[in-house]
Amino acid sequence: MRILTIEVADRDTTNRRFQRAMAGERQGEFLTFPSLELLHKVLNPRRWQILQYHQEQGPMGLRALARELGMDAGNLQRDVKILKEYGLIVDSEGGLTVPFDEIRLELVIKKVV
Repeated sequence: MRILTIEVADRDTTNRRFQRAMAGERQGEFLTFPSLELLHKVLNPRRWQILQYHQEQGPMGLRALARELGMDAGNLQRDVKILKEYGLIVDSEGGLTVPFDEIRLELVIKKVV
């Protein structure tokens, strides 16, 4: 089962995870953004809708997806291109698909001590 965790984390957190991975400790799959603003820019509500629809419906072509979601195919193509750049959508035999069984969003706000 492939589980992707999308998070906002600083460089130190990311570096510690990398060091643990280099020591042989399995870390899982992460997509890390340095700021909440960038996460919102990349994963805006429309792109979340595309991901959610794919998780529910499975692989399909771009035109079918545009028709099902009631979106302009040109605009949808731009969104899909960005989702592909981040590895959230891939091409498969059946069309575009999300390669993860589960996607988790993790946001942590810690109290300063």
